[in-house]
Amino acid sequence: MPALELIIGIFYLALLVFLAPTSRTKDEQSPWFHVMIIGLPVLMIFLGTNVLLAAVAPSQLNYNITRVEAMAYAIFAVIFAGIAWYVIHKRSLRGWLSRFLFRGGSYDPDRPIHTVAVVVALFMIVYTGASYILLGGLDGIAEALAESQPGLVDIGSVALRFVVAAFIGVGIFLYRDINTTLDRLGLSQPTLKQIMLGLGVGFVAFGLMVIASIVWTMLSSPESISSVNDTSTQLIAAYGDTLLMAFLFAFLSGFSEELLFRGAVQPVFGLVPTSVLFALMHVQYWFTPAILIIFLVGMLFAWLRRRYSTTAAITAHVLYNFLPFILINVLNTTV
Repeated sequence: MPALELIIGIFYLALLVFLAPTSRTKDEQSPWFHVMIIGLPVLMIFLGTNVLLAAVAPSQLNYNITRVEAMAYAIFAVIFAGIAWYVIHKRSLRGWLSRFLFRGGSYDPDRPIHTVAVVVALFMIVYTGASYILLGGLDGIAEALAESQPGLVDIGSVALRFVVAAFIGVGIFLYRDINTTLDRLGLSQPTLKQIMLGLGVGFVAFGLMVIASIVWTMLSSPESISSVNDTSTQLIAAYGDTLLMAFLFAFLSGFSEELLFRGAVQPVFGLVPTSVLFALMHVQYWFTPAILIIFLVGMLFAWLRRRYSTTAAITAHVLYNFLPFILINVLNTTV
């Protein structure tokens, strides 16, 4: 994410959280809060329009997408914008979300800050979808990784976005101090038991990924697998020059993702919706069976967060991210 886009996104989220009233009465909501939260569905429609423009004028925007893909995405963006609009305005829909979709969490249909969380989540799905389409799908993502050769600065900027979003989202320095913020995010000094459980779950998650990948390889055509393999290969090539580089990548991504999804979002949305959102944020696996693997892995991390702490989930996630690099390093050494 470019630096300017990162700053604007964090600033926008901070204003939303700052303006969101702590009370539940609509009469006490700031008019600016209402304007800004409605701005998110507008941005979703803008993203859909931008994809359409990229298909109509590919030479000017240098994107290689078909008009059918662009039209399908534009419809997708408008639908999600409509859902976001109704979440903002229809208490009955928010009540349905509370009773059925988010019943495993603490989602309150009358709390504006929880409405912000839902609308921001919808926006992030649309934003991720735009990235997937504009980059040209899995093949385009792999090619972009090969050309850009991202480094720690790139992964660090994404990690920073997630970490800042997590702390701002739970209201640090607005209605929580440092200690209550850390407690809300599930960050605690890890015990030996939590570390061992985290490492164990990390190995189980990696084993699940390996088994599912083998099954997928046996049941799918080589063409359907090559794109995902190309993307994974480019990621390993970008961050796997040394084990230190690989560990930094594994730590930054694992820490930041767990802090946001399991630490900040899960207590409000619940295990399953958070794991779905977590899977959808991995754009490199869209429209492949691999996204189901990511969902199941997310559920394992979600269980750790609920049963123990976010710290335990971070331990599992970092190991899960790091094991492929260790495996590749061992294979390269023995060959």
